Amino acid sequence: MSALLAAPASAQQAVPDARTLDTVEVVAPRRPLASFPGAVTVIDGETLRAGQRQVNLSEALARVPGISVLDRQNYAQDLQLQSRGFGARSTFGIRGIRLVVDGIPASAADGQGQAATFPLDALDRIEVLRGPLALQYGNAAGGAIVAATDLERLRGASLQAWGGDHGSFRLSAVADAASDDGRWRGRVGASRFRTDGEREHSAAQRTQFDAVAEWAPREGERLRLVLNSLSQPDTQDPLGLDRAGLRADAHGTDAVALRFDTRKRIENHQAGLRWQRDYAPGREFWIGGYRIERDALQYLALPVAAQTAPGSAGGVIDLGRQSTGIDAGHRWRGARGAFALGVELARLDEDRRGYENFVGDRLGVRGRLRRDERNRISDRELYAIGDYAPAPGWTVLGAARHARLDFRSDDRYFAPGNGDDGGAADYRETSAAVGVARAFAHGEAFASVGRGFETPTATELAYRADGSAGFNRELRPARFDTAELGLRWRYGGGRFSVAAYRVEGEHEIVPADSRGGRASFANAGRTRRDGIELGLDGAWGEQWRYAVAANWIDARFEQSFAYRVQGATRTVAAGNRVPGVPRADGYAEIAWRSREGALAAALEGRFSDRIAVDDRNTDAVAGNARYALRLEWRPRNARGWRGFARIDNLFDRDYVGSVIVNEGNARYFEPGAGRGFTLGLAWDAVPRAD
Repeated sequence: MSALLAAPASAQQAVPDARTLDTVEVVAPRRPLASFPGAVTVIDGETLRAGQRQVNLSEALARVPGISVLDRQNYAQDLQLQSRGFGARSTFGIRGIRLVVDGIPASAADGQGQAATFPLDALDRIEVLRGPLALQYGNAAGGAIVAATDLERLRGASLQAWGGDHGSFRLSAVADAASDDGRWRGRVGASRFRTDGEREHSAAQRTQFDAVAEWAPREGERLRLVLNSLSQPDTQDPLGLDRAGLRADAHGTDAVALRFDTRKRIENHQAGLRWQRDYAPGREFWIGGYRIERDALQYLALPVAAQTAPGSAGGVIDLGRQSTGIDAGHRWRGARGAFALGVELARLDEDRRGYENFVGDRLGVRGRLRRDERNRISDRELYAIGDYAPAPGWTVLGAARHARLDFRSDDRYFAPGNGDDGGAADYRETSAAVGVARAFAHGEAFASVGRGFETPTATELAYRADGSAGFNRELRPARFDTAELGLRWRYGGGRFSVAAYRVEGEHEIVPADSRGGRASFANAGRTRRDGIELGLDGAWGEQWRYAVAANWIDARFEQSFAYRVQGATRTVAAGNRVPGVPRADGYAEIAWRSREGALAAALEGRFSDRIAVDDRNTDAVAGNARYALRLEWRPRNARGWRGFARIDNLFDRDYVGSVIVNEGNARYFEPGAGRGFTLGLAWDAVPRAD
């Protein structure tokens, strides 16, 4: 799937040594713009990898304004990313943010995404868009994260290995190749990661492979192939802790995770092909397709009585998903603007089965079938995007998208007390946004407004608000009106950016209940998010650099609402904070490099304010500050060799890394990692330029 709006060019870079782009690109109809009228940040490939473990996308995105990263230290559930508070409802994976890797969506047709598929070793940049114009990516309200590989700049080959605490290690290799005539070129990467985990019952292993190849048979014509594969065969899930368990052991594991042997197996494989042709001056068309296959087997910690109750789906989820999509479009370009029209078609087929997580007296083993259904999602979307320069220094950008999503669930399991739990839902939604930017001598000002939407995912529709299995017919799509105003400014050797926004939501999708690893969802009333995000980076002389990213957000329910959970009615009062969203958080870094470039060091700081754990605001996670120290070196007489070392959580603070919103057993708290040490070594066949 193509990304409609992308990359910042004149946008503020939120990290030191980030590559300066001179233009903004619109990824689907690639068209340079003098200014981009929205909040956007670019992280280059060197920054993604400099002194980093390259295991989680959180390592780089923590320094992006508007993005909050809550690291669960739980590879069975992936990390939690929030953009302006969207994504906080996620109990696993990514919600509310569109993920795209080299033109292939890492988000399925229903909007559910997985950040673990990003090949951090091989990428050359990541573009993060927030605000109304990012809504044009489609079924996501929080924006888009677009990753890209630049095959015009070959990097040769590299090998890397690191080891750390708790039996953790990672091996990776990346290699580039090209033909003598330059008509084809490509990049292949592979990695292997393993850890025993800091908490008991949190071991994980992950193997990844990715490849990108491009062929240019003639001038103005390109064919690109993208392959990606991820395998996590046995990933343990330590679940969360309640308040008493957290006090007893800040890095402990609840006994229920051990009794039911909660764990997850994940296989994710995807491929995409895209053909683009400039057939005449100012005329271009493209067509692309992709296929994603994902299989997951998850063992939950649900009481045996609950698993055997009528209507129960059991305690084991066996899920197979196949996504297929096509994207085609045409672009017209003139002297003062451009216009593109495109269509996206996608289909998601899901086979969902549920089993009991016990056999006789044995727990943690797959037992009798309790659920068997087939779910289908058909997505048809038409989009238009155009930009116009009415006068020197001015840019106007507008976009619109109309989407038709059809959800169907066919139940194939019938038993006494368990009738037909199938159902259907059809959504017809339109999103639109417009923005204007005014460039001046050392920066630009921008403003944008828009209306977007977000439909439920297949997983969010899989359980009713009361926790019973079956199609959640009452769940409605959420709609959001967004406005933002911002400024980007360049001064000397630095950059500054600030953006203020308001997001008013209706029928926002929120967790109704979460127990033992399974969640159900409901609609809230009206919500509101008021926020300010700030980015700053620059240099002191030739050897020192600094970077700051800060977020403040007031996310609240403006209207009271109620839903039923486990046979009881839960009422949420107007004025309560949206749970899972930190009121303020940020990142700061100060870095030093020796004059000859052989040695570098940096001190990183991450900060977070308190976080409400449920929609009634009955408890909250305390704020925290933690620091990390990283070192990098390149021996002068060892061509191609380099190394790095890290100390994370330098002062060994106990803190909660993430919360499980509305966890029904009050096991809200997912502990963060204690002090950790990492030592790595790498070799480049072609030394990187300083």
